[in-house]
Amino acid sequence: MAEEKSPPAAMGTPAVLYMVGTACLMLFALLYGLVDPGAIPLIGITFVICAVACLMLGMVELRRGDILLGSIDMVFGALIFGAVGLVLCVVAWSWANLGGAPAVLQPDLKMAGWLAVGITVCLLLFLPAVGKVSWALFLFFIVLAAAVAFAAGGFFVGAAFGAFPNNVAAILFLIFAAFVYYAGTVFIVNTVYQAPKLPIGKPLFK
Repeated sequence: MAEEKSPPAAMGTPAVLYMVGTACLMLFALLYGLVDPGAIPLIGITFVICAVACLMLGMVELRRGDILLGSIDMVFGALIFGAVGLVLCVVAWSWANLGGAPAVLQPDLKMAGWLAVGITVCLLLFLPAVGKVSWALFLFFIVLAAAVAFAAGGFFVGAAFGAFPNNVAAILFLIFAAFVYYAGTVFIVNTVYQAPKLPIGKPLFK
């Protein structure tokens, strides 16, 4: 008796995009100074939860044979959600428990700046591939890379939330959030209707 083939896996990236959009809204509120630093633990926990989901969905995309979306999902899951989320959790715990500890035990947020620099490099390296998919993806990956770069600058100089360069990073995160919400909806709507109902932008490169 022949084995029945399992149905092909559906695209997991739209869910990742919705999580990224929500995460960017949270970062906007924090970096723009709309919430107090006491919100950091909640943001960190949310990021860690999203990291697990993104890594699973990234594996789905890789199994589907999509190296671009799979790699993007894995980078978002491991570096942006996972690493950043854990950094936020550690920083929050340190502030709560090591307030009177020696300076050498306090978290050095310059390392978070270096993490942000590494994430910026990863995002820029995706540009040749995403430009072959859509000019909009290419443009907004630049916006996200710029947001992360400004956030890195904030970590390096110890800028307060709501002050430059964190406020610039916040606005760029908000702009990117709007795009990824739309992009996720494009993938879902066009798949459900089996037709290009919503545009995502023509390829920038051939």
